[in-house]
Amino acid sequence: VRSDDYAWMRADNWQQVMRDPASLPTDIRAHLEAENAYAARVMAGTETLQAALIEEMKGRIKQDDSTPPARDGAFAYFIRYRQGGQHPIFARVDAEGNGPETILVDADALARGKDYFKLAGARQSPDHHRVAYGYDDKGSQYNILKIRDVAAGTDLADTITDVSGVGVWAADGKHIFYARLDANHRPSKILSHRLGAPADTDAMIYEEPDAGFFCDVGATQSRAFITIESHDHRTSEIRLLPADDVSVAPTLIAPREVG
Repeated sequence: VRSDDYAWMRADNWQQVMRDPASLPTDIRAHLEAENAYAARVMAGTETLQAALIEEMKGRIKQDDSTPPARDGAFAYFIRYRQGGQHPIFARVDAEGNGPETILVDADALARGKDYFKLAGARQSPDHHRVAYGYDDKGSQYNILKIRDVAAGTDLADTITDVSGVGVWAADGKHIFYARLDANHRPSKILSHRLGAPADTDAMIYEEPDAGFFCDVGATQSRAFITIESHDHRTSEIRLLPADDVSVAPTLIAPREVG
């Protein structure tokens, strides 16, 4: 006999709660709020120590850290943080690594006024005119994918939801491949989105039939091919399709062998 006194806290509508935390059943929410209130009472005498520990840990971190600029064509791209900031800034300079800097995606600005925000990543298009970036502002890990016009500094109307990660550009800079999360939060489909088209018309490129497998999209280092990977914890399988022809079906490299 298995006895779990907290089994009732697994919300039957957990899939809805992942998308909308406000839909959490009231009895579960009340219990969690009571636990938080109890923890606050127990720890009430430690606020000064907590603040001192946080400052000590921050003092050991380079808050304005940055990655080395990675050259890509006429530009070098990097991620940096500002002093006192909490989120990454995706930026670029010229190919020699010199200024002036152009900020492409400022996650500190995107997070302003939100209770939760996490940038999933950002990726420049091959022609350097646009940047795809993904973010989660609910804590659900269902990312929203947006496309930013670099020259204008504004986002296009394209908005894709239920995305895992960021996505990968096709060579034409007008299509982007991405992995979509299903109702069980499994990245099970790879789709292709054409800029300017409604997201509900995105083309299905691959769907993983095995419920125990996850799929992801990437690119070879040469950028000549888009990669579609299916995997569990001990088996994987790769498909390729040419980055310069989005109409071609992916080619299986070798059938999966368990283990």
